Amino acid sequence: MKINFDVDKNEVLRYSGQKDGKATPQIEKLAESYAEKIKENISPRHIAARFNLSQMKDGVMLSNGILLKGNDIKKHLSDCDECYIICATVGIQADSFIRSSLAMGSIYGLMADAAATAAVESYCDSVENELRQQLKKEKLYLTWRYSPGYGDFPFTQQPEILSMLKADRLVGVTCNDSCIMTPSKSVTAVMGIAKNKPAARDRTCDTCPNKDNCNFSCRQR
Repeated sequence: MKINFDVDKNEVLRYSGQKDGKATPQIEKLAESYAEKIKENISPRHIAARFNLSQMKDGVMLSNGILLKGNDIKKHLSDCDECYIICATVGIQADSFIRSSLAMGSIYGLMADAAATAAVESYCDSVENELRQQLKKEKLYLTWRYSPGYGDFPFTQQPEILSMLKADRLVGVTCNDSCIMTPSKSVTAVMGIAKNKPAARDRTCDTCPNKDNCNFSCRQR
């Protein structure tokens, strides 16, 4: 499945910690430049696997026997009988690009990192939208994506999720003993499949379940 997506200069600014409207013209120009450069230094890939699910006392059980733990993921999937689990990455080239940019100076490394983050998030948005369009044919709806580390959905489930998806073999994503993924600009997430349209979510820092543990929101204050 080919996924078309773009990288927004404003997202690069946000991920680099620039407050709204406060960036200098030089920083704005640099962000715009890196929003373009990152496109030449990524190779986006993803997996999307669909599972039936059952509500359990301490989380959600997938049809393959994997328990997604925590009350927050249980709440997220409370109106769903199925879910998609995805792994998406923009590839190891992005990590190389960040390192080479950092060698030019800290501001360049910061912008490269922010651009790569903006790229993987934009790619995930596009994957999510593609899955949503496919589900429309079944008269089903897709919730927004929820990742390990949000709320009480444990970050330590990352290796189990990657193994379940065969992410190493299929998209080249692994994680170490600290559950940190390689390539670094990779995302795993769960999205519920519902028979009724989920309530719209205001995607702001105030409504994010990870708002108290996020460097990006702190930089906006």
